Amino acid sequence: MNRIWSSWIEKPFALPLALTGVMLAASALGFSWVESETQSEPVGFFEGLWWAMVTLFTVGYGDFAPKTVPGRLLGMAVMASGIGLVSSITGAMASAMVERRMQRRRGLLPVNATGHVLILGWNGHGPLLLERLRRMPELAQAQTVLAADMEPSRFEELVQSLGQGVGLHFVRGDTALKAVLERANPAKARLAFILPGEDVPPEEADNHSVLTTLTLHALAPSLVIYAEALRDAAREHLLRAGATKAVGREELAAKAMAFMASHPVMHDVLHALLAGGNQGSLRYRPLTRQEQAGTWSALVCASLAATGQLPLAACRLPRTLKLSDVLDASQALDSYILELFQAAGRDGPLGSQGPKVALNPGPGTDLTAFDGIIFLERSA
Repeated sequence: MNRIWSSWIEKPFALPLALTGVMLAASALGFSWVESETQSEPVGFFEGLWWAMVTLFTVGYGDFAPKTVPGRLLGMAVMASGIGLVSSITGAMASAMVERRMQRRRGLLPVNATGHVLILGWNGHGPLLLERLRRMPELAQAQTVLAADMEPSRFEELVQSLGQGVGLHFVRGDTALKAVLERANPAKARLAFILPGEDVPPEEADNHSVLTTLTLHALAPSLVIYAEALRDAAREHLLRAGATKAVGREELAAKAMAFMASHPVMHDVLHALLAGGNQGSLRYRPLTRQEQAGTWSALVCASLAATGQLPLAACRLPRTLKLSDVLDASQALDSYILELFQAAGRDGPLGSQGPKVALNPGPGTDLTAFDGIIFLERSA
């Protein structure tokens, strides 16, 4: 109760509102007492409150008017005080709105968003990342929250250059701090990207990314986190800290250079595949039960005929292995072993099975063990 009272009296319009309430109550009681015998209809507290309201806000309907000297003096006092009180309230509210807008501009207010994309940190890759995310159909309508230790003026320049408008929010501060990340509302975010800064040495930037990942994973354990590492040696630390995937800048650059070794046109192929958008880009989708029961060749033919999408790879997602996944319950020996472990309460996880991507598997490949496919959208 004390906290509520303390937070209330700290508001700039608390005192004017309190004085207005006291003035209305006192005026209502005074009018109903002084003018109760002078009006054409009975005057009670509600009628007095009505008269006090229209007089205080200088509306003056005229349905009730004081006819005695004390009543008129009371009306003069209410009108005189009403000008000051109403001006104080409107001024305080306008000041509070301006102050809140300034705090939002400085990135000091919590972000009220759901299903948004978090970008923690900023570097030269940030603008291109934002552009590509906007071109993805599944993220085109999602709001983006940028949390970084940058000046508000720089953020405004960024908004103007990217044309993001109201879809881009700003949280200012050190992204390794819990208080800063809480303002970005990570528990309701869809996914997060962690970008290392380029104004510090690579080792220091990667260490800060690891701390950011640890803090973010603690606040939102189920959040998908993609982290960029300036040094390949930092990828393992980012994964241990809670990143879903860690991308090494050195590794990607080397593989991209090697990809172009066969022919210069491979650069254009790689650029087209990573361009994003609705046409000619790579996408993932889960397999249906009917597709899992078939073969790769049947899936490719059906997909091309139905949607024009070209399947390129079959994917198996990470999963936790249990004893029941290894043993065959239809076999007598396996069933007996499984019952023994279950009776002992030992039918827990045996470990994890990592993801698997099979690029263009053979035509007769059974898809039972796979969860989804990577396909290429049809170009216009």
